[in-house]
Amino acid sequence: MSNKLASLILLITLGLIWGTGYSIARFAMTHGVTPLGYSFWQSIGPAILLSLIVLFYKKNTRAGRIQQTPYLYYFICGLTGIAIPNSVMYFAAPHLPAGLLAVVVNTVPIMSYVLALFARVEKFNVLRLAAIILAMCGLLLILLPGNALPTLNKIPWIIVVLITPLSFAFCAVYVARFRPKHSDSISLSAGTLMTSSIILFPFILFTESFYMLHWPLATPDLVILLEIILSSIGYVLFFQLIKIAGPVYYSLVDTTVALTGLTWGYFLFHEKLTPWITLGVIFILLALFLVTQQQRTVKKINLAA
Repeated sequence: MSNKLASLILLITLGLIWGTGYSIARFAMTHGVTPLGYSFWQSIGPAILLSLIVLFYKKNTRAGRIQQTPYLYYFICGLTGIAIPNSVMYFAAPHLPAGLLAVVVNTVPIMSYVLALFARVEKFNVLRLAAIILAMCGLLLILLPGNALPTLNKIPWIIVVLITPLSFAFCAVYVARFRPKHSDSISLSAGTLMTSSIILFPFILFTESFYMLHWPLATPDLVILLEIILSSIGYVLFFQLIKIAGPVYYSLVDTTVALTGLTWGYFLFHEKLTPWITLGVIFILLALFLVTQQQRTVKKINLAA
C-alpha cells in the first residue's frame, strides 16, 4: 500500500476512534465515573493490554525488538502526550465554555507546524500551510458561532489551556524527531502508556479520583473496557501515522475527530447541519485533499531524485 493511501486510512481511522471516544467519555462521566479516574483507566488499561501483546509478539518473533529500552523517550511522550495535556483540560473545563475549549485545544495543527519547522522535521510548503489554515478555519466555523465571547475572568484559563495543544504538538514533533531506531509502534505505545499511568497515579490518589470497577460489571464499567480497547488501537495508530506521514499530517486528525462528532450527533441525536457547520465541513475536506495531494507530489519528487 502506498504511503499516501496508508496515511489517509490511518488518519481517518484514528479520527473515528478518538471522535467516538468523546461520546463514550461523556456517557461514563455522566454515570458516576470521575474525569481523572476515567483518564487513568484509559492510560493503564491500554498499557496492560499492549504490554501483553508485546510480550507475546517478542516471544514468538524476532521483529519489534529494541536494543535498549528508551525510558527517556517513554517519559517525555507519556508526560507531554497524555499526562500534562489531559490534566490541564480537565482542570480548565469547568471554567470555559465547551465550544471555546474545543477551539483552543484544536490549535494543535498550527503549533505542530511551527514546532516541526523549528525541529526540521517538516519543510516549509505553501500547500501544507494552506491546508492547516483551512482546517483551522473549518473548526472555527463549526465550533465558534453561537458561543459567547469569553469574559475577562476567563482569559487566564484560556492562556492556561493553551498548554494542552502545545503539549500535544510537542509530543507529535518529538515522536517524529526522536523515535528509537528498530522500534515498533506497539512497543512504543505500551511504554508510553505505562509511563503516563505512573505519572498520573499520585494525582489520582491525592484527589481521591480513582474509579473502582465493579463485579458484575455495570454499564459504566463496560464502557470503560470498550474505551480501553479503542484507546489501545488508537495509540498504535498514532505512532504509526507519525512514522509514515509526519507530525503535521497527523495534526489533521483533529479535523477528522470533529467530523466524527458531527456524524454521531446527526445519527444519534438528530442534530442538523447549520450553514456554518456545512461550510466548516467543506473547509475541512478541502484541507484533507490539499494535504493528500501535497504528500503525493513530494513522494514523486523523492522517487525522481
